[in-house]
Amino acid sequence: MRKTRLVPVLLLAALLLCLCSSASAASMVQDNTIDGQVYIASVADQSGVITTLTDANTATTWSKTSTGYGADLTLTLYGGTVGELWIRSGHCYSQNYYNNYDRPDVIALTLTYTSGRVSTTSTYRYRLSDTFKPNTTADGWNSGYQRLLLPQTFYGVTKIELTIESSIPGYRNTGATLTDIIVAQGSHATATPRAYATATPKPYVAYITPTPTPYVQYITPTPEIVVPTREVIILTPTPTVPLVELLTPVPTATPVPTATPAPTAVPSVGPNGYPSEGIVAKLLKRAATRTGPSNDFDEPGSFFSAGDEVNVISKAWGDDSGIWWYQIEFLYGDDWYRVYTPGNRVDLDPDLLPTENDEPDSRRVLYDHRVYYGPGEDYKMYKVSMLYEGSKADIYAIEGEWAQIGYHDYAVDIDRRAWVPLEVLSEEPWSW
Repeated sequence: MRKTRLVPVLLLAALLLCLCSSASAASMVQDNTIDGQVYIASVADQSGVITTLTDANTATTWSKTSTGYGADLTLTLYGGTVGELWIRSGHCYSQNYYNNYDRPDVIALTLTYTSGRVSTTSTYRYRLSDTFKPNTTADGWNSGYQRLLLPQTFYGVTKIELTIESSIPGYRNTGATLTDIIVAQGSHATATPRAYATATPKPYVAYITPTPTPYVQYITPTPEIVVPTREVIILTPTPTVPLVELLTPVPTATPVPTATPAPTAVPSVGPNGYPSEGIVAKLLKRAATRTGPSNDFDEPGSFFSAGDEVNVISKAWGDDSGIWWYQIEFLYGDDWYRVYTPGNRVDLDPDLLPTENDEPDSRRVLYDHRVYYGPGEDYKMYKVSMLYEGSKADIYAIEGEWAQIGYHDYAVDIDRRAWVPLEVLSEEPWSW
């Protein structure tokens, strides 16, 4: 009889053990929860529950789509202890994804917690850093995150609301994108993060400590306080540094019905059928291209086939390859390009071409500006690359009001040549 009674007891114990194990596993975020993190019961926006912000995956994102008032994201906790949040801002799958999507600028963080028997809320504001970090595809939970450090540790937190009050515009997609969110206990409000046993924050993580500045507001809610409608900050690109290409046509005072607008590049086309002076020659093989006369430069792509014609402008010696590189010009789609291809791909004697300057004049960049594939806005514009204020640019050629420059794109760690207006560059030589 004892043996018969013992079997159900053992089965019940095994069942309870399985349930406990399941509950423990459920409290993990992708089985990567580190000691010190706080379990997030759920994350929701104005459309409902979302899971992409807790999967620690840089390839999945959430983007703000609602323009209404109230919190954009609501994190539900089970009365957790909270000292800091870690946010991966922007679409961090790659540099291109990061640039193409909007990123949050100012975020308001509101906590709801129990103080004694009273439910209390406190709000703080943070301005995030807008810099893509190459380590954002790493597995460590703190890699590529920005740290929103609270001025104290809060206990009994049941809800965290995040409101994106302003955003930094991307090149294509809108919606202030976030990749991941993690809540941590923290210890106290210090500028130095505590070191976790299995994940020490790296120097390139942005640590943001709230201080009494225009971007941080401390709110102690009372029944008498009326919460004003939050102001939405709209970032408008300056005319000198356009971030969004405006396509609105300018109306004319007296429209001419019979007038037919010419293609963008036609006015600059010369007698040879190309915008620039050069020698029209046939390709011996498909034109594999680089932005500069070396394999060290980035690769726009391969164009055309053997027998097709391009305009050859100049030649430059490639020290690494030991061959001449030709600067060629062509129309592809609706855009003009100037790029480099190995001379052995073009049916043209290099003695017929002028040799490019190999001792550039270095200047300082005066303000952020887009870069182009040729000397003018008729040429294709780089979609993701920017020339940033204070950086170094080497001038190789000047045509009209445009300069061909060489520069290093640190975001993707590659050399480029491109064209910008001369006014973007300083008149005095570069100096550190």
